[in-house]
Amino acid sequence: MPITFRCEHCGKKVEAPDSAGGKRGRCPYCKQSNYIPAPVDEDEIIPLAPEEDDQTQRSAEAEAEDLRRQERELLAEMGGADATVVPLDQRDNLKPEDLHHLVVNYCLDLADSRLERAETHVRQLKKVRRMAVEAVNDFLSGKVKEPVLEKVPPKLLEGFLRQLREALA
Repeated sequence: MPITFRCEHCGKKVEAPDSAGGKRGRCPYCKQSNYIPAPVDEDEIIPLAPEEDDQTQRSAEAEAEDLRRQERELLAEMGGADATVVPLDQRDNLKPEDLHHLVVNYCLDLADSRLERAETHVRQLKKVRRMAVEAVNDFLSGKVKEPVLEKVPPKLLEGFLRQLREALA
C-alpha cells in the first residue's frame, strides 16, 4: 500500500512506495525535496486528546483573570481603601488558606509559560515558608480543590505543586 502525504512546499497530495518511507524524495509537481514519512502501522497510532476550542480557552482565561481581580480586591480590602497592604510576613493570624491564591496563581502561570510571574509568587511564599508549604500540601493532599486548575492536566499540576514545595524547602 503506497504512502500518501502532502508536499511540504506546494501542499499537493503525493504518493510514494512503502520502500521510500523514511527517505527524501522530490515532489512530482513542484520538484522540491520532501521527507517521506515511514509507513504507519495502525496498531501503533496513539490517540491524541482533542484540542481545546477557542471558547474553552477564553473561558479559562477569563476565570483566571477573575481570580486575579478578586485577589487584588481582597488585598485592597485588607489594607483599607487608601492604606498600604501589609506584607504577608508581617501579618497577624496568617493561615495556610490565606496563601492558596498564590499557589493557584503560581500553577496557572507555569501552565501558561509565564515563568517570571510564577517566580514572583515563589518569592512571596518564601517569606512565610512553613505556612506556604502547608498551603501547597493542602492541594497535594486533595484537601483543597480549585476549579480553575482543572484546565491543567492532573499529573502536570502535581508536578508544579511538588516543584513549588521543593523551592520552598
